[in-house]
Formats: sequence, structure tokens, C-alpha cells
Amino acid sequence: MKCYVHPEIDAVGTCTSCGNAICGECAVEVRGKLVCRDCLAAGQVSSPDRDPNTAFLIELVGGFFGFLGLGYLYVGRTNDGILRLIIWILYDVIAAIIIALLLAVIVGFVCIPIQLVIQIGVPLWSATALKNELLDRAST
Repeated sequence: MKCYVHPEIDAVGTCTSCGNAICGECAVEVRGKLVCRDCLAAGQVSSPDRDPNTAFLIELVGGFFGFLGLGYLYVGRTNDGILRLIIWILYDVIAAIIIALLLAVIVGFVCIPIQLVIQIGVPLWSATALKNELLDRAST
């Protein structure tokens, strides 16, 4: 069997990704398996099997702490993981801003009546106290 790239050289094995015969110059060992340089360059090298329960836990816990997509990165689905991570972080930031604004509005509505009572009550109390002091001085 001859190398598919170098037909004059005997193959040392076959690519575990595409199945082509490859020589020692074309062969690259990845995680104990031979792959050709073309499959390696194209990103077609299959990732090792990952434990689904571990992937689930990484995704779940990461999502709780604002890092959704870590499970996808763990199993080698980099594009999906990064996309989820970016979207989740953007969602968290937007949600925090909206919650802060709504909280400010709610606190404002709760505090407005209190502020109005204070704004009217304190000057009324102060003016009454001043008037009473002046009337007491005038009568003595």
C-alpha cells in the first residue's frame, strides 16, 4: 500500500479520519491515532468521546455562574460553546441593567410618597414651631 500523497513511498498506516493510506512524512499522531495532514489542517480530526454526565454538569454549573457553553467547549464543539458563551454573557448584562432600572423605578414609587410627606411635613412643622415661639414671645 502506497501513500496517497507520495505514491512512490510505502504507507505506514491509514488516516483514522478519512481512511487514506499515509506515509511517515504525512502521518501525524493525535491522541494515539494516525491522521493525515490534510484532515488535521481541515479540523476533521475526531475528538475523543467525552462523558455525557460530565459535559452536562460542566454546562449546568457553568451556566449558573454565567458561563454557558463550557460543556460544549469540553466536548470539542468550540463554535457552539463560544457562541453560547457570548450570547449568555450579553443576556446577563442586559438583564442586570433592566433589573437595576426596574428596581430604581419601584424604589422611586415607594419613596415618592415618603418624600412628599417629608417635603411638606417638615416645613409645616418648622413654620408652626417658629410661629408658636413668636406668639409666645409676643404674649409675654
